[in-house]
Amino acid sequence: MLRFLTRQQINDAAWNRCIDGAHNALVYGHTWYLDAVTHAPGWRWVGLVVEHELSDNYAAVLPVPLRKRWGRWVIYQPLFCQFLAIFSPQALDPTPFLAALGKRYRYASSLNLLLTEPVPTLPGWINQRALVTHVLPLTDALSLPPHQPRAYTHLHARYTPDRQMNLRRAAKRTGEVADWQVIDSENIEPLLDLFRKNHAESIGVGEWAYELFRGVFAELQQRGLITLRYTCVAGKPVAGAIFVQANGRVIYLFNAANHEGRRLNARTILLDEAVARAIKKATGQPLLFDFESPEKPGVVSFYESFGALPQAYIVLNWNRLTWLERRIQQLLSWLGSAVSGLKQT
Repeated sequence: MLRFLTRQQINDAAWNRCIDGAHNALVYGHTWYLDAVTHAPGWRWVGLVVEHELSDNYAAVLPVPLRKRWGRWVIYQPLFCQFLAIFSPQALDPTPFLAALGKRYRYASSLNLLLTEPVPTLPGWINQRALVTHVLPLTDALSLPPHQPRAYTHLHARYTPDRQMNLRRAAKRTGEVADWQVIDSENIEPLLDLFRKNHAESIGVGEWAYELFRGVFAELQQRGLITLRYTCVAGKPVAGAIFVQANGRVIYLFNAANHEGRRLNARTILLDEAVARAIKKATGQPLLFDFESPEKPGVVSFYESFGALPQAYIVLNWNRLTWLERRIQQLLSWLGSAVSGLKQT
């Protein structure tokens, strides 16, 4: 039977065991990760679970991220959390879970779930949009366990000719730069500074998001799941990238580069080295390199040039508010925009 649990009611050990034993395990689903990405004013998460009848374990769990908007809690996908899933040992019909969500929460701004295709049995008021991330299989999916890592030379040969040329060009250019280095680091601040100065203005990022990400980074770092790499010229970072390895995925979680880093193709170098390093550390379990593709054709093309393949997921949203509630929502949204505009003048 499906049951909603508040954060305080959730048994962390049982929940995380369910995540780790799931056929669709993801680092995003662990309690500590969900706590980190919702650690901001007006955010929280709850769980929709199927409990074992004869034990304290959970047979299936669905994290439900919530944000307070217009005086009510609505379903809202948090930052640094590409998608979630109905986590269970075997694939389950998502219809009962999503119907229960729709009954409990009448507004969902967005809920990203790792589903291969839209669910035809859902009510018509639940909107479904298919998106893709891009993944590069680092182990041979056809081999019997233990899954053998693919040779780096095999993967490199699948890079597009342009990507291979850019790697050669990057090697030539960086070879001509004095004091060029690629280093590991535990200090996230230079990466955030690169992002703030070179990317934030075009995206629009509140200061709260930086603090949130510091917390995510700290949780991953504490568990030894994160690698932070910089490319440096004369001791100063020109590009950086964060990779998270957990639950059968190496996730390209965050990156930034300045003009010099882009000129030197520094992120191409970081990605290529990350693929090679992940292969060397492969332990015989299935392993994917997840590029966390955004909806930007230029970025998608860049990731595809590494031989990455599309992996589908679904974005859900719905609005079952009454006419009056919708009018109030529109008014509050307008007031919020007006106040924000006044603060910027």
